[in-house]
Amino acid sequence: MNFSFDRNLSKFLLILISLVCINLSRGFSQDLLSEEGWNMVSSSSDMKVYTRIVASSSIKELRIDFNMTGTVASVMQVLDDVEGYSNWVYKCEEPERLTTVSSREFYYYVQTDMPFPASDRDLIIRSRHQIDPASGIYRAHSLAVPEYLPNREGMVRVQNFESFWTVTPSGNGRVAIDYRVRTDPGGSIPAWIINLGITMGPVKTMEQLAATVQEYASRVANREDE
Repeated sequence: MNFSFDRNLSKFLLILISLVCINLSRGFSQDLLSEEGWNMVSSSSDMKVYTRIVASSSIKELRIDFNMTGTVASVMQVLDDVEGYSNWVYKCEEPERLTTVSSREFYYYVQTDMPFPASDRDLIIRSRHQIDPASGIYRAHSLAVPEYLPNREGMVRVQNFESFWTVTPSGNGRVAIDYRVRTDPGGSIPAWIINLGITMGPVKTMEQLAATVQEYASRVANREDE
């Protein structure tokens, strides 16, 4: 068995799962938000990682609870900067904002090269968000829209992706993030390979998100001091 190839296939799913997209308001899957069936697979002082088996798919769903230094506004700023995703989203390549519908909704595109013999994949996402003015809680939901653009030659279009973010201010300059995602890269990648490495990319993404938010906060503070 070519374990290098298996690891590369696993990394591709990590790209999909790590992708940060935004949308809530309407149309999201209530079952992804349910609290039942989650199994903790790792835990640290700031991060807890869970997976869940669902009847509708052989690929597990993922949930990450993460506490980090930052504000809701600074997290929102980073999530809104699509072209910047390649700086912190694990293995993300060619991110491009396609259409800005409003301040709460946009569409974007990413693609990734796959190791031979797998075909390259691409993904188009509709992303919407809202913030509760009373609580300051930011909620975002993202959904694959594979028919938004014609298929591109040499690419396998990912048909299924959905994620949900909740970012809650927790006081003392910190926020609590609840991130949940389900996806299927399609094609012939075995589910056991996907499930084997399902947590690696998202964990790295959250760590890099924390660093990026800190960089953003430092830039804002420097501008205010000028």
